[in-house]
Amino acid sequence: MYINTHTYYSLRYGTIAPKQLLELFQRLGVRDFAVTDINTTSAAMDLLRLASKYQVSPRIGIDFRNGAQQQFIMLAKNNYGFQLMNTYLSQFLHSGENIPTLAKLIPNTFVIYPFASYIGKTLQ
Repeated sequence: MYINTHTYYSLRYGTIAPKQLLELFQRLGVRDFAVTDINTTSAAMDLLRLASKYQVSPRIGIDFRNGAQQQFIMLAKNNYGFQLMNTYLSQFLHSGENIPTLAKLIPNTFVIYPFASYIGKTLQ
């Protein structure tokens, strides 16, 4: 499963429109994937609204980053997880604080860490 897919809402990092991404995955036969734009979920509503037309099942998440440095990816398990994930992101965007390297444990979400960042380290 693709877990770090970006649309053009990932400013400077993504170039594809949500609808084009759905068309591409349909053509490739990819049904399940996660859209994790950088520090935003702006593409979520378009993706979810159009998904059934393209016979795909996108998961919605966020690629949490400080500038270009990826801290972790968080995926929502359901609508409540989506709400909590966005609330968590908003804390950092409104305060100007850096996003930590370890995510807060948030119900109804999954967290995926970049492997290279944790080689030889212990997660707590």
